[in-house]
Amino acid sequence: MFLKLSTAQGLTSQGPTSQGLTFEDRDNFRAFKLVVQGDRAEFDAVRRATAGRAELPDEGTAWIFEDTLRRWPGVENDTAWQEKFSAMIEKARPHGWIDDQRKAIKAHIEWTAAS
Repeated sequence: MFLKLSTAQGLTSQGPTSQGLTFEDRDNFRAFKLVVQGDRAEFDAVRRATAGRAELPDEGTAWIFEDTLRRWPGVENDTAWQEKFSAMIEKARPHGWIDDQRKAIKAHIEWTAAS
């Protein structure tokens, strides 16, 4: 599963537009990342656009808030999805990929060319 942000469509001072941030491959519980379609030079704008949904300490790392995904339309009331997501979190915990204080999951950032 991954969140994808298109800098061509989705950067505003208030955060991502509904067209700019998408939740994709949501049933793949074995992979987790943030895909940014854009240039690394836009990192500060990407950081602002994802504020409230994720924290980006550097150009390669995102801490995506658990509630960002749990409350996403289409999965928020899907009990089976929620259980699998909880299991994914527990499997990630021993690797240090879970921040219990922030309730966030560590993801790498994959930068791709804007389409």
